[in-house]
Amino acid sequence: MKRTLMGGIAVALIGAMTYGLIQWNTVEHRKVDARCSEAKQALKSVEIRARALAAGLSVEEYAKDEEAKVAALIDALDAATNEAEVNRVIEAHAASIEAQAAGIDAEINARGEQIFLDQRPMKRRIPADVRQELKRAAKAVSVACNCL
Repeated sequence: MKRTLMGGIAVALIGAMTYGLIQWNTVEHRKVDARCSEAKQALKSVEIRARALAAGLSVEEYAKDEEAKVAALIDALDAATNEAEVNRVIEAHAASIEAQAAGIDAEINARGEQIFLDQRPMKRRIPADVRQELKRAAKAVSVACNCL
């Protein structure tokens, strides 16, 4: 009888400890997930700020510009009536993105050449403090999400 009672108590104790460990692990995993998502959100906001500064716009103007581009794409996709038109819209959008990238590359490559008439290259630099903030946010994401 005494042996059965001791065995029952041992099984109950092991079960309680296992349950407690599983609950602790679940809570800890949720905390790490929350920290990771917060760090990712902070990095995203700093990246948006850096893109806005690089484009020479305020964050609000950059957001409005992005919203306008997305709305135009959605309207064009909604206006498409068949798959061929949808593919044309997507190809046109991809071509505009490639043209924009080519324009940026051309501007970067032409900075050292002679300036035509009164044209001056626009300096769109990301300030050092924003670059530092980007590095810190990226490191915070790496640290917070590596624990997963």
